[in-house]
Amino acid sequence: MKVVIAAGGRFHAFHLAHQLERFGILKRLYTGSYSDIDKKYVSENFIINNNNFSRINFLFSKLRFYRYLNKSKLHRFQDNVFDNWLSRNILKEQEIDIFVGWANYFLNSLENIKKTGAKIIIESGSTHILEQQKLLSEEYEKFGVKYESINKNTVDKILREYDESDYIMCPSNFTKNSFLKYGISENKIIQVPYGVDLSFYSKIEKQKTNKFRVIFVGLVCLRKGVQYLLQAWQKLNLPIDKTELLIVGNILSDINPFLKNIKLNKNVIFYGSTDKNNLSKLYSQSSLFVLPSIEEGLSMTIAEAMASGLPVICTTNTGGQDLIQNGVQGFISTIRDTDDLAEKILFCYTHKDLSNQMGLSGAQKVKNFTWDNYGHNIYKKYLDIMENIKLENSI
Repeated sequence: MKVVIAAGGRFHAFHLAHQLERFGILKRLYTGSYSDIDKKYVSENFIINNNNFSRINFLFSKLRFYRYLNKSKLHRFQDNVFDNWLSRNILKEQEIDIFVGWANYFLNSLENIKKTGAKIIIESGSTHILEQQKLLSEEYEKFGVKYESINKNTVDKILREYDESDYIMCPSNFTKNSFLKYGISENKIIQVPYGVDLSFYSKIEKQKTNKFRVIFVGLVCLRKGVQYLLQAWQKLNLPIDKTELLIVGNILSDINPFLKNIKLNKNVIFYGSTDKNNLSKLYSQSSLFVLPSIEEGLSMTIAEAMASGLPVICTTNTGGQDLIQNGVQGFISTIRDTDDLAEKILFCYTHKDLSNQMGLSGAQKVKNFTWDNYGHNIYKKYLDIMENIKLENSI
């Protein structure tokens, strides 16, 4: 079995490639972001890197060309640069059994990919594109923010990729159900959860602290539901000297109107972005992790927090239900429910011993969510595909 991967962004492509190399079935990784740091994940001889990506990112980020171009158009331009480059190169490959491409990166290459005879898997880290659009447009409208809709050409491209692919890879039940909702056959959907670097996040012992510290990690934006966490926190009005809400991540512009109109207590700290080493320390100094997202496929910050011994409160729309049994490792909340979020935070604050037990249970539960287990599960799914190919050829 030989597998080719194509991903214009980083995503979890290097973890997938590393696992396939470990099993001896990786043929190639087409990417736009291979660096010396990545050599510890994937051997250089498996890589074909598109250097145009680094040049484009330099022009638009370092020289700030992005000021003169709509971001959605920029992203579509980058995606198509990768796609067209892939189309020119993929025919050089021989004997491909499985092609794995990230959504929005390979439609223009499809004709040439199909010429190789490979089965095509589309990796979809988020929900069905139409569900994404629905949830996000609702959220922006609710908070009176102009929503820059997902570019129609991008939507059309991804929908065609769904149709043309043999399989769709999903990381959670939440994402799987979104595809079923829009009429995708269950036989076409493969579900494998991602992994997390457990040894890294569990190596620092949980530190005792005098404060009840709630931590959020991620982009500070409407999609992540930070607005509901802040509303819940203000509603609780917990003692300022004994509690703290730590918001870790860069603030996006879409949430600025909301932030300007809410008066926050002094125990709300906007920490900004941080590196992996410091994040592990922040987890160890916290009491509770909260992720109130409106839409995402499977947030790995949940697994990171669990590995760090934290109880977790997350919404149904994070993939967290695959990791957390409600009331055992934390709580599952419905989206946009400020009262329910406040109630669950208050429970953890007033029942610290039970909350700690949830954290310990989570640390045990998440032990299976390693990248090696992810690789093992992916390998088994690929073997199933190869068996199906044999059956098809024997008919």
